[in-house]
Amino acid sequence: MPKAELDTASTSAAGSAKALVKGLWLVEHVADSDRPLRLVDLVEASGLPRPTALRLLDVLCRAEVLRVDGQGAYTLGPRVAAWGQSFLDRLDLRSQAAELMEELVEISGETCFLGVLDGRQVLYVAAVNSPKPVRPAARPGSRNPLHCTGIGKVLLAGRDDDQVLALLTDPLERRTENTLTEVAAVLAHVRGIRERGYATDEIENEEGVRCVAAPVRDHTGAVVAGLSVSAPAYRFTSDDVQRLAPDVLRVTTELSRRLGAPLPGDGPAGALTSGPETPGAERRTP
Repeated sequence: MPKAELDTASTSAAGSAKALVKGLWLVEHVADSDRPLRLVDLVEASGLPRPTALRLLDVLCRAEVLRVDGQGAYTLGPRVAAWGQSFLDRLDLRSQAAELMEELVEISGETCFLGVLDGRQVLYVAAVNSPKPVRPAARPGSRNPLHCTGIGKVLLAGRDDDQVLALLTDPLERRTENTLTEVAAVLAHVRGIRERGYATDEIENEEGVRCVAAPVRDHTGAVVAGLSVSAPAYRFTSDDVQRLAPDVLRVTTELSRRLGAPLPGDGPAGALTSGPETPGAERRTP
């Protein structure tokens, strides 16, 4: 929380809530720092009077939210770790995604999939079907290759080049005439996806099916899943894919937020390298 937001939140709070806002700001500032902070650091950063800051820090240390060492430097306390683990234990990717997947289906009229990495394949863990009778063949529990699916590509793009190479083995399976089957070509394609922040499947995995996908991140900023919209190509053109990409990115950003991912600019989340960019036309290696 920037200092300006602290001032705004404190002004809008009433009574003891003001102390709570100030205390939470101190905890967040300690959490964001890559080193222990002294009282003078926290007073300077927050603008709080020294006695107020010291009183709040004392309460936070007694509650084990913060701890202070013999040199008077503050770090996070064990209570924060317990809270964090409790939060993570309660996270269920599918339940967090369900409402957002339904929203995408309502917007697009097409099927939405949620998939994770399983060995060297995509495992589909959830789907919300299009109301239309003709749909893609994948279903929850089924698997597909990484190199030619939208979700597979964003899962690859969330890893470094060495990890990508470890997940791909020449020759790659050809699923359609559009499938990239050389590892070097797929790696080059994945690098472009990292910059764009989303991927497409231009009839590369299933005959007559297009797809657009974006990454889902966890509290560390790591890509843990992909979410896609897939549809028969005859009613889901390349232009439709590009128009829908911002909605897919918006939904995956919200799902990532629910999983505790850093906000854009706060850490390693976002476009598969540094934050989603405004989608542009994808250039696929033929």
